[in-house]
Amino acid sequence: MVRRPVAVPLLLDGNKLLDYLELEKAYRRAKKAVAEYLVQNYRGRRASYYKAWHEVKEAVKRLSLPFAYAQQAVKEAIEIYNAWAEAGGRPPAVRRAAPYADERAWRMEGLTAVSLRLMYGRHVVELWPHKRFWLFEWLVRTGRAKRASTIRLKRVGDRVYAVFIYEVEPETEKEPVAVTAFDVNENTVVVARIDLKIAVEKVTQWNRQWIQPSISIRVIKTDFGRLARRYGAIRRRWAEELSIEIGGKRISGTVTREFKKRVKRLREGDRKRDRVNKIAHQLTRDVAILVTENVCKKPQEEMVEGKKSPQLRHRIKQTPMKAVVEKVQDKATERGLRFVLMPAYRKSKICPTHGVELSFPLEPKLGLCPRGHWVHRDVAAVLNMLIKAAERLEPEYAEALKRALSTVDEKALEEWSKAVVDAEAPRPAVLTRASLMTPPGEETVSPAGDRGHL
Repeated sequence: MVRRPVAVPLLLDGNKLLDYLELEKAYRRAKKAVAEYLVQNYRGRRASYYKAWHEVKEAVKRLSLPFAYAQQAVKEAIEIYNAWAEAGGRPPAVRRAAPYADERAWRMEGLTAVSLRLMYGRHVVELWPHKRFWLFEWLVRTGRAKRASTIRLKRVGDRVYAVFIYEVEPETEKEPVAVTAFDVNENTVVVARIDLKIAVEKVTQWNRQWIQPSISIRVIKTDFGRLARRYGAIRRRWAEELSIEIGGKRISGTVTREFKKRVKRLREGDRKRDRVNKIAHQLTRDVAILVTENVCKKPQEEMVEGKKSPQLRHRIKQTPMKAVVEKVQDKATERGLRFVLMPAYRKSKICPTHGVELSFPLEPKLGLCPRGHWVHRDVAAVLNMLIKAAERLEPEYAEALKRALSTVDEKALEEWSKAVVDAEAPRPAVLTRASLMTPPGEETVSPAGDRGHL
């Protein structure tokens, strides 16, 4: 089953909103108290729910939190503590809370309302449904999905949302028509696709000009690195504007409340999430076998080794490589597609045609084969993944892959490498008019006094 969250706004009037705010406040206090108790008493040892509940239930009851929410607050605090005990670092700090409501605290009232238990009583609250909510409700009524018994109440500003969780049954596995390998980078996703039908039917190449190639490579622009560079420049400019000097000591603007308020309004995380979802949709749109490298939990840590530039290290760490792979895998499971993970060892340093190691005399991305041709390391990576996938797939698919890869020559590698280099090249500056009233092509004078044409 595939889990999908759906957030639906709740139409709360003034009294119901105040009741919810009291519930949220008590829920946060309970969660914070339990987390602090576990940090002080367990000291890094893993905590179990049943033991911790008997130790803290009396203290939680004094907060007047409803029993159903109290149990959920303790469970969430234990999960946060156990995650901290495994990872280490600073003790967990509970600043905000989104209460969980189990089947005792809520139930559906018709199609567009819920009966909800808040801090001081039960209320019937109308929903503000949308298209995504109706889609999953239709799947529930047709037996293809199941609604979870627990919902989450989350407040964003003055609006409260009910987050429903749906467990959707994946589609049946389909017969693939292609094998697709993709490699995630800082600003691009390089995709190599082999059409199985064309690869099988291509027996002779007597007229190569008119035969459609069975293998193709395309580049999906993500601009994760450019996005991180842009938002980094914005934060540095704000920090410089808000820096002050007191008693001869300069205090950075990053510690001011105004800087933190501005940073909260940035939408960097939302933009990244949106691009990850779009990449996953594009890669899983066709019925194909998806192949990619098995990245570790934090692949950016290995990539920044030896990099001295702090800006480059920041851009690499901000690239959501693991998130893209996990989202594509999740989407492939939902759509009934096969997903294959390949080892990532030296896949981008080997020439896919000759099998020899590449050298990088000009730049870290463009490799030189000892046979005298150039190949982009991302192109080499996706082709080497397809070569390795031929060893793990069924014989009919493996034979089609080997037949298609046998047609790759030095000319094709250089053409594909040029396309990837052009996609990764910095975008040229856009010329603008001197003023809104200046017609296009009219002679203008720059501030330095020299004349020119736009």
